[in-house]
Amino acid sequence: MANLINPNLKSFFTSTPTFAEFVDTQATLLWHGDHLKRSVQKAKIFSGFDEYGGRQLKSFKPDCIHAFFDHLAAKGLNGNTINHYAAMLTKVFKQAVRNTHIMTAPQFTWREVRGNQRPLYYTNTQLAAMESHFDEYHPAWWLRHFIIIGAETGMRLGEILTLKPAAITSGDDGSTWAHLTKTKNGDERFVPLNIRVQMALAALDNEPMRHHRGNEHLFYRCWAEMRTKVLQGDKRYVFHTLRHTAATVMANDFHANTAIIGMLLGHKCEKTTAKYIKTKPEALQALVARFGQKPFGNTLEEKGASQ
Repeated sequence: MANLINPNLKSFFTSTPTFAEFVDTQATLLWHGDHLKRSVQKAKIFSGFDEYGGRQLKSFKPDCIHAFFDHLAAKGLNGNTINHYAAMLTKVFKQAVRNTHIMTAPQFTWREVRGNQRPLYYTNTQLAAMESHFDEYHPAWWLRHFIIIGAETGMRLGEILTLKPAAITSGDDGSTWAHLTKTKNGDERFVPLNIRVQMALAALDNEPMRHHRGNEHLFYRCWAEMRTKVLQGDKRYVFHTLRHTAATVMANDFHANTAIIGMLLGHKCEKTTAKYIKTKPEALQALVARFGQKPFGNTLEEKGASQ
């Protein structure tokens, strides 16, 4: 009878790994860099709910996942944050299917997200106020330099924290670059650094992690205090908004195309980049104003009237 069973189905009929066991063996294959740390933390939280970590992968049904999402919502997490857990779970169960531990992944429903969960981008006025808040006398003075680096390179916080002196290189033409060997998508990337960013990195000894390590709680506490004083306490303002700001400035102010912006941000898909680019109202106003400048000569109506 055993010979009649498809070899690919054998693991389904036999014991499968528990959720915690599987994540432990597959984590480094699924995620990289700071994304690895954050995803593993989310997996631990999932494992701790109703002893999910000790359950076999094949035992999970959609209602199990929905119960966990309801638990997160009851703790005050919004739909967007809950969907980050959904993304983690999707990767885990898809990997389990690829490894033939389960036949299909549970088809759970993601949380509906209404409206913008995060502000579009930081304005120049907001950025200036944020930088001023973290002056040289502030206990987290180094956050000012993190803000400059994030806003003017579009690097993720996790990518900034991987930088070390050896990663800062100079070209023959006088340009300076940051060599990222660990990124979210797993590919290395070279990011050009302007003078302000070079000075910000120098203030951090070209090794931002030295100031962040051991100060994670200080980082988030001081960011929350700044958000209250400078950004009206809007909790949607997070460090990652700096990445959206960089993309928006490049598109609106510097007129860079989506492909170039995507290369700088390290995106593999232009659709992803498009989500980061927001249209500034002043850019729309400037565009409409050009109609009054008649850049293409007389209109057809004017030409007809002159004949």
